[in-house]
Amino acid sequence: MSDITLNSLTLPYDLMWQDEFLWTGVVSNKRFSIGGVIQIETSSFQANSGRPITLTSEEAWITREDLLTLLEMASDPDLSMLLTLQDGRTFTVKFRHWEDAPIEAVPVKAVADPQSTDYYRLSLKLISVL
Repeated sequence: MSDITLNSLTLPYDLMWQDEFLWTGVVSNKRFSIGGVIQIETSSFQANSGRPITLTSEEAWITREDLLTLLEMASDPDLSMLLTLQDGRTFTVKFRHWEDAPIEAVPVKAVADPQSTDYYRLSLKLISVL
């Protein structure tokens, strides 16, 4: 096993993919015709496109310096990034900006004057893209 990386930034190893098994890549819509017959329309996504990737853990700590790098990356709404997981799987991803906070960070220890080496608990909300 190796590190988790987002482009060239190494992320906390303890991050877990929270919603890995909540996505199938298939969507369906059902409706009934005027005659009462059920009609089901089904579509599938291409190559994991649109798959949510939420990385989080109470034990995933990141330094303030690396957190500021993540926030800078998130400031570019068009940025596509390469996510490499611990098991070697890779995904092209973007931040889920339409959600409240694609990056959530809470100080491990609250201090009035945080330093670049202080730690924050991290959660990332990403989506796979082609």
